[in-house]
Amino acid sequence: MVFAQSKITRSHFTTIDQLFDINLGMSPEDVNSTLGIEPYDIHQNLNMNQLILEYKYLHKFNKDKSDLVYTEYGRNKGAQFYQNESSIYMIFNSQRELISFFTNKGRMKAQDAYVWENTLNVLSKEDCATCLKLEYKNEPVNKSTDKKVQDSDRSDKRKASRKKAAADKKAAADKKAAAEKKAAADKKAAAEKKAAADKKAADKANKKKAKADNKSSVDKKAKADKKAADKAAKKAKKAADKKAKADKKAADKKAKEDAIKAKQLAAKKALEKKSK
Repeated sequence: MVFAQSKITRSHFTTIDQLFDINLGMSPEDVNSTLGIEPYDIHQNLNMNQLILEYKYLHKFNKDKSDLVYTEYGRNKGAQFYQNESSIYMIFNSQRELISFFTNKGRMKAQDAYVWENTLNVLSKEDCATCLKLEYKNEPVNKSTDKKVQDSDRSDKRKASRKKAAADKKAAADKKAAAEKKAAADKKAAAEKKAAADKKAADKANKKKAKADNKSSVDKKAKADKKAADKAAKKAKKAADKKAKADKKAADKKAKEDAIKAKQLAAKKALEKKSK
């Protein structure tokens, strides 16, 4: 396993209580959300294409009077405080799924545990005639070779980090562009929807006004027609009254003339009769 250390960007701690909520299969984002912190450091296992995130956590303690430390109250009711900074390493595969995790103490004992695990696997076989016991030998490390490997790993780590940073930057820019495009589309859709609603309201108002104007025009015409009819009727009545008055005057005049003529005729007849 090859580790490469990056620059520390934040000092933030989680607690053991939150570590109990971690489950295998989580993504790095799920782990960050569950722990409530960002990774303290980033490592890579280049040989196995694994991402290893380091998180810092603190141990919880209770502070109370010395004579109550060993009582139930002292264990559960004292003032809580956190100390003893520790690290836990989350290992993610190439699909960004959590496959394992271990603490810094477990990391220090990992080589011994690996030897014992392989020894037990060999001893557990049914055919023990060919069993070989594996022994751990603390052989000195070739510092020169180890330094070259570390320098190469650091170079690869820097390249991978730069590549990942560029990819993350592009992804963020694409996400921002997509969000802006969606916001613009939503804004345009909202404006079009409002324009359609305004047009519908305007059409409805115009239709209502046209209907009202038409009714007003009909009412106005009916009123004018009624006024004209009343005027014509009044005029006809006046003409009829005038004609009736003239006819009555003519009739009276004729009757008077007829009466005079009848009187003259009677007088004439009386005179003729007297002369005989």
